[in-house]
Amino acid sequence: MMANASQLERLLNLIPYLQTREHAEVSEVARHFGVTAKQVLADLEVLQFCGLPEGYYDDLFHVDLEGAREDGFISFRNAEVLTRPRRLRIDEASSLMLALEALLEISGGEDPHARSALAKLRGVLGDVDPAVSVDVAGGLPEHREALRRAIDEHRVVEITYTAQRSGPHRVEVEPVLLRVVDGATYLEGWSRVRDGWRSYRLDRMDDVSPTSEQFEPRADPPSAETTWFNDADQLTLGLDPRAAWVLEYFPVTFSERSEDHIWVTFPVGSREWATGLLLRLGAQVREVSDGDLAAAAAREAAAALDLYEMVGGTDAGDPPSSG
Repeated sequence: MMANASQLERLLNLIPYLQTREHAEVSEVARHFGVTAKQVLADLEVLQFCGLPEGYYDDLFHVDLEGAREDGFISFRNAEVLTRPRRLRIDEASSLMLALEALLEISGGEDPHARSALAKLRGVLGDVDPAVSVDVAGGLPEHREALRRAIDEHRVVEITYTAQRSGPHRVEVEPVLLRVVDGATYLEGWSRVRDGWRSYRLDRMDDVSPTSEQFEPRADPPSAETTWFNDADQLTLGLDPRAAWVLEYFPVTFSERSEDHIWVTFPVGSREWATGLLLRLGAQVREVSDGDLAAAAAREAAAALDLYEMVGGTDAGDPPSSG
């Protein structure tokens, strides 16, 4: 299991790096990616199980892990599996189509590559309906368009913004990019008031006014997990130790562990997503900082149980039927 998003990003860059460097030294790779040699070896342990979904020997990357440990050189082969034409199942093609639709929604339909790929998928799928619709909280179309132009032109924007904690206020921002996180679109930019990188949800923007002032681009903004939650709600959960996986899967801002209890705080961009997480955790949740969210999860759980009983389900304590 990957520890975090930074390891995933490093692995995605490590593949082409090793493809162009036969027998690269572990120490050289560590210097290039700014990690320890031990971390490089840990990355290689993950990489040897990557490749195509089928998972057969010839579908996976070939990594000589023993040689890397003993000799300090990396033998990396069979990366050409990624160039094989992929045959997508209906569910895979539908998922890809939905992702492309979401991308086009926030880009205003201006990405020609996404449009082309989506048209090809629709041509292949024909009348197949993925039975799912794309719903991105992207704010007003005119706000997205104004921000896209300002990003392209490196133009400062003035935004009237309603934050959940501090109410409406006006900010000057050097806009850099738009991101979608948990179904909500965020603007990443440099706040001149806060003198730092900040994230702003587009559906909380009341007004977007590009100015005549242009700015010099700064260094790249931090990764999404360290910026987008600046204005997100913070949810604190008290959990059973069996739910420790939450610490690895989400960008937590606080955690504390004891032998029989875990406290964890993380940002929430979507209350629907948070409700789903509470339902997934079930009895492993002991305390919830947001009472309304806990009540919403309880209502959904009760509704699901009522539906289950309506269609003739067994009692919760009964074992499943053997058929």
